[in-house]
Amino acid sequence: MARAATGRLPRAVVLLGVVSLLTDVSSEMIFPLLPVFLAARFPAAPLLLGAMEGLSDLVSALLKYRSGLWSDQARRLKPLVLVGYGVSSLARPLMAFVTLAWHPLVIRALDRVGKGVRSSPRDAIIAHSVPEGARGRAFGFHRGMDHAGAAAGSLVAMGLVAVGLRAEQVFLAAAVPGFLALLCLFVVKEPERAPETVGRGTALVPVPRRLGYYLVPVVLFGVANSTDAFLLLKLTEEGAPAALLPMAWLMLHVVKAAVSYPAGWLADRLGSSRVVLAGWGLYALSYVALSQVRGIPGTLAVMAFYGLYHALAEGAEKSLLTSLVPPAARGRAFGLYNGLTGGASLAAGLLFGAVWTRWGSAPAFLSAGLLAAVSAVLLVVLLPRARPTAA
Repeated sequence: MARAATGRLPRAVVLLGVVSLLTDVSSEMIFPLLPVFLAARFPAAPLLLGAMEGLSDLVSALLKYRSGLWSDQARRLKPLVLVGYGVSSLARPLMAFVTLAWHPLVIRALDRVGKGVRSSPRDAIIAHSVPEGARGRAFGFHRGMDHAGAAAGSLVAMGLVAVGLRAEQVFLAAAVPGFLALLCLFVVKEPERAPETVGRGTALVPVPRRLGYYLVPVVLFGVANSTDAFLLLKLTEEGAPAALLPMAWLMLHVVKAAVSYPAGWLADRLGSSRVVLAGWGLYALSYVALSQVRGIPGTLAVMAFYGLYHALAEGAEKSLLTSLVPPAARGRAFGLYNGLTGGASLAAGLLFGAVWTRWGSAPAFLSAGLLAAVSAVLLVVLLPRARPTAA
């Protein structure tokens, strides 16, 4: 295990965190209001919500590996990141003009096109910017800023609704932080990479086949890991008023933001794999609890506990991935990781939404929680085979 590095994070990592914060302010001004917005306009809202999130993640997944390949071939990664954030920032406010059921599907998919283009090169910039012993902190910081933006976006949405703005007007206002994120991204200076970490045509360092032993449990967990929008739908089912949903979303992301950086530090100290397992275990417990809990207070309490999963697992999963591949294959490794988990999200959204629609929320949460527990066991069994031989 590498010794944890200390000191300040590089400027590029910090600025990319600010970009993610502003982007999520924009995104989460919309997302907490979306379940009620859709339910008021379309029948079968759970299935539409699951299809929307699943389709958007599939579109994103189809681009993520390709953008990872571009990342390993390109001398500069920042242009890809700029294009990705730009597409999302332009598409997201169009949700204000939804009138037909296919509109949110297309708009959300365009938003995720941007995510598909930017995710792998952005993660590669972060990985190239820090030494091995600081990767947990770097990815933890980035996820923490991401969740802090989500919390701030929920707070802004609450404020705008409180002063009388309709959901459509809040969606349009979300264009402002998206534009600020692009301005901030322009001043990011990506680190210089050693020549051996940049591919030349087809002469690329291959992604190790042993990485599959890590990706198999990751994908299985992804099938269990449905969109957090279902948590808001669960609250709605328990009788929560529309005004409470942004507050619940804010609470969830405050937990994520507060714990993500300490969790990254913990991953550098104890090992990323242990922190990933702890996060997956918390997810399983949370979803099993959501299948049993009744009432608004109980649901909110489990949601707060569930937020710890995101803080523990998200940054640690990427830090662990970085340790399993050579530097010249990181872009494609992140592309595989992001693409496969995005594809798994399609199955997760459709399956969870279909089970909820057919049998109710309790079987949907219970089956997802049990599948997450199986994934954690599989990770324990397979991860040793994914590690480099020298380790």
